[in-house]
Amino acid sequence: MRKWLLGILIFGLAAGLVAAQDVKVITIKAWTVGPDDPSITRKLNLETAVERLNQMLEFSGARFRVELEATFVTTSWSDYKRANLLALQSGDPAKIADIIITGHEDIGPYAEAGYIVPLDNYIADFPEVYNDFFPALWEACRYKGKIWGIPQDTEARMFYYRKDLLKAAGYSEEFIESIPAKVAAGEFVLDDIIALGQKLLEAGVVDPEMAIWHRPTPGTDWFQFIYAFGGELYDPETGKLVVDKSATLALFEFVKKLVDLQLTPSAMSQISWPEIHTNFSGGKVGINLTGGSWNFAEWQHAPYNKSFEYLWENIGFAPIPAAEKGGKPVSVSHPLVHLITAASQHKDLAFLIVTMASAVDLNTRHAISSGHLAIRKSQLSYPPYYADVFARKVSELCAPFARFSPNHPKAPFYWETLFRDGIVAVEVGALSPAEALENFIKRMQTELGDQVIIRE
Repeated sequence: MRKWLLGILIFGLAAGLVAAQDVKVITIKAWTVGPDDPSITRKLNLETAVERLNQMLEFSGARFRVELEATFVTTSWSDYKRANLLALQSGDPAKIADIIITGHEDIGPYAEAGYIVPLDNYIADFPEVYNDFFPALWEACRYKGKIWGIPQDTEARMFYYRKDLLKAAGYSEEFIESIPAKVAAGEFVLDDIIALGQKLLEAGVVDPEMAIWHRPTPGTDWFQFIYAFGGELYDPETGKLVVDKSATLALFEFVKKLVDLQLTPSAMSQISWPEIHTNFSGGKVGINLTGGSWNFAEWQHAPYNKSFEYLWENIGFAPIPAAEKGGKPVSVSHPLVHLITAASQHKDLAFLIVTMASAVDLNTRHAISSGHLAIRKSQLSYPPYYADVFARKVSELCAPFARFSPNHPKAPFYWETLFRDGIVAVEVGALSPAEALENFIKRMQTELGDQVIIRE
């Protein structure tokens, strides 16, 4: 980091010689997003990085300082992205942030549109920081051979189950505690989740349609089931998206089975997030099929207010099981990334702030408070992270099976269409799994043309 800091300090000293009585102020703007309490550290870490930078500048006698104008949006991902896109499309630097925190799936479309800049040369100047990042995370930041983003956090997607309800349904404590190991070994598969749900329902522990719930919206979560059924989503040789017919049909059939067995409501997509979290964290729903590591932190805050001890005692978790015995489980990660915009007038300074916000202590503060995982190898031995039993356990269980959604401009269209035209259509009974597959393929071909490969 020395080379960059030296350059900035020289700039600051030079500014001081020109205007000895004035302190030059450089404003850096950042857009951040997340649930209210757990993820506010995305904004706070950037603010702390700027505070540390200003302390260094003051100590050096530099005649300039940095101010950060950072927003933290807590509405919805779609609203956040829509507002960002409108500002980026304007091309007006006054309306565009220097730093954007967003999902890695935005890298493809933003890079194609010229809204962001590649970061390989910047990264090369900070080997002591970026060589410490887990290598797999760079996969999510790479597009057309270049790195366009810096991982801000990562997480694990998994399924949660109520240990207390399984025990009440007659399962032994030994079996319940063995589920994660059985999933990892390929001994516990997707149909075994259905079996758990049936047992909960038959034992009267849960009401009909309250055994297995899932997210009510599109998302990368659905891709993990394509992987679990043996499918692929992207062809690296051609750079095209892939629709695997057999794996996609298997997903639709799996969803239909959940509804037909009265384990999942047909109107699952109409249930609100707060209702989903309330019913599962409160013990009325037996299995959360599409949970994330961050949920464990959410449930400890308002309006759910469950203690860590209560959650740890009553809720278990594991990666998404394979579809067949002996297969590998899956945990699709959706890293958020720092992007530097092409419109930024201070790209070097913005990247330095991102680098300082990537410090081990700050990353750990964010991971522990928001239910995310380490992004740097040295975090695993950093005492506060190592002492966090949930973070450590999730890392052990899910990291070996981590997959990512494709870094393709149309990946968001893919998961939107998979959910709206496939999963929802099957759940509500509008289409059979086979009809939904046919409809889904037509939509993908219409939108992507020869940029999608259809595989049997």
